[in-house]
Amino acid sequence: MRLAWGGDMSDVVARLYCVKRVLLYLVLCSVAWAVIESPASASTSLNVMWNQSSDTNVQGYKVYYGTVSQQYTNVIVAGNVTNITISGVQTGTTYYFAATSYNAAGWQSAYSPEIAYTVPAANATLISGANTAGGFNFSVGGTAGLSYVILASTNLVSWVAISTNNAPFVFTDPASSQYSQRFYKAVLQSLYVPQVYGTSPAAAVLSATVYSSTGFRFNLSGTPGSPYVVESSTDLVHWAPVMTNNAPFSFVDPVAAQFSRRFYKAIPEP
Repeated sequence: MRLAWGGDMSDVVARLYCVKRVLLYLVLCSVAWAVIESPASASTSLNVMWNQSSDTNVQGYKVYYGTVSQQYTNVIVAGNVTNITISGVQTGTTYYFAATSYNAAGWQSAYSPEIAYTVPAANATLISGANTAGGFNFSVGGTAGLSYVILASTNLVSWVAISTNNAPFVFTDPASSQYSQRFYKAVLQSLYVPQVYGTSPAAAVLSATVYSSTGFRFNLSGTPGSPYVVESSTDLVHWAPVMTNNAPFSFVDPVAAQFSRRFYKAIPEP
């Protein structure tokens, strides 16, 4: 193959230098970037973001990714933006990402430094459930090191948060015996959104108080189906939550006899 050139050699050298300079800028262009979960659907999509290049020759970016380090089976031409959403990722799978920039002629930079990200399980696995002297007990799986919120419900409709911990962990519900039935689930804390009700729940009313062999007992009424937190105190200054349930319900404090006096109140769960 023969190449024809109409200019002199100095022109050729100058043009080659210009091309090399563009390539060098692209190679040196640092693409600082990161992967974060999409709060709306972290189990199926990821948001990938990077810093915009200061090089005016850059016309856009490409994002490469795959499940094996430095072996990218997917590429997305992002264009002249600094973030994209990648759908279809699998929870529990580690993905490896690298980015490049390109100029108007299509010249592409070298890969940016690779980053790895393991997609966390949005819902943790609950196993080994058993009734114990301390309450209903089970183990919580999920993605190790990430924080999960334990939610409880008596009707599978209204859920209340009762504990938060880093997976894996063992959870015991000391109030489980107070319910005829109670269901549990665990969700990633970054995805947890408390239930919002159309109207503010009414103030709770505590009534029908009575001492019994099982402890101090009273009934709670309020907005039916709305969750209320029962709190107790020995000095009317310091209050501690002791139970959360959906109104109306009956509450029994099995440790009331251990205190010379104990006060109670119930407030709608925030």
